[in-house]
Amino acid sequence: MVKDDVGLPTAQEISEFRSHARNWLQQAEIPLLPAEYDERHRVLREWHRALYEAGWVGLQWPSEYGGHDLTIAHQLAFTEELARAGAPQPVGSIGLEVVGPTLLRYGTQGQRERFVQPLLAAEELWCQGFSEPGAGSDLASLRTRGVIGDDQIIVTGQKVWTSWATYADFCAVLARTDPEAPKHKGISYLLVDMRSPGITVRPIVQLTGDAEFCEVFFDEVSVPRSNVLGELHGGWPLVMNTLGHERAEYAVRRRLENQLSFNQILGALRSHGHQHSDDVAEQIGAVYAHLRGFESLSRQTVKRLLAGNIPSPLDSVDKLHLADTEQHLFGVALDLLGPHRMAPSSRPLGLDAAQVIKSYLYGRAASVYGGTAQIQRSIVGERLLGLPREAR
Repeated sequence: MVKDDVGLPTAQEISEFRSHARNWLQQAEIPLLPAEYDERHRVLREWHRALYEAGWVGLQWPSEYGGHDLTIAHQLAFTEELARAGAPQPVGSIGLEVVGPTLLRYGTQGQRERFVQPLLAAEELWCQGFSEPGAGSDLASLRTRGVIGDDQIIVTGQKVWTSWATYADFCAVLARTDPEAPKHKGISYLLVDMRSPGITVRPIVQLTGDAEFCEVFFDEVSVPRSNVLGELHGGWPLVMNTLGHERAEYAVRRRLENQLSFNQILGALRSHGHQHSDDVAEQIGAVYAHLRGFESLSRQTVKRLLAGNIPSPLDSVDKLHLADTEQHLFGVALDLLGPHRMAPSSRPLGLDAAQVIKSYLYGRAASVYGGTAQIQRSIVGERLLGLPREAR
């Protein structure tokens, strides 16, 4: 499994590792990302492969599957150095941060040998087929069905908000394989080849102009029974594991990226001698406080990841704090643009207006993806504070 069951490395070890990473990034050809969506994805995939070949992908993954037997602390240090260098993250984040850890924990030896190394090398990209039109935050209501045969499962149904499905080679699909079982039972976690006959992908253009989200339709898609992850009908614990990693690890990475964005905004104001009002100063101070609070929370999250305490209701705290911080940060940045928000090609105060607007629009989804803020608050209230369950 991912190296999350060892103690924290020493500060000296991380310092030396960080120095090595920084030196490598200074010599690397960091790509400039094109505005055009498909071309941007191609460049990001090439960058992912370059990182893998240089030994920077799969840092905390087992060496027997192509990793480097380090820790999540090393991975986060490298993520921070990527952000500091203005370099993009690897393109295969769904595989690396969401599906992959669950695959390592619950997969058979054969499944790990088949899927992990191509995932790390970006030879195969993954998407996550969980949400449905009537089962987003309430995943246990999913209606995609899997009919069990002798050596295959026939999957029929629809998924939605499936990020990067147009580029994915495989999808982690939840299907109800025992319709007679209780709501949270009878669900199987399937590893589905996206090239299988019967799969249709329809991109959804977002407010940002990108078509990252997709609808995915399964029309009697044949999935080998050997591609069931974990136990047949026993997928719900795997769902919780996947969502725990999505909320915790993604939140920590985004905290680092948001800190970089804040530093860039603050640097732009200083370098241009911007005389901001007391109201703007108060807003900037509030964002700074959010980020420092998130930094403290992230340190505790790293300790939980190292100890293997994922999933946890605390993952929902991470998710809530991420959404609040991200929306606050880019809301302030948008305010600073003033009338320039109507001219995205401009660079007021040295800020990239187009990127600020795009980040603001994308940030609106932070309180929805990975489970809505309302669901996260219910989890915190019921499982951490011991409040009674909401009447359904």
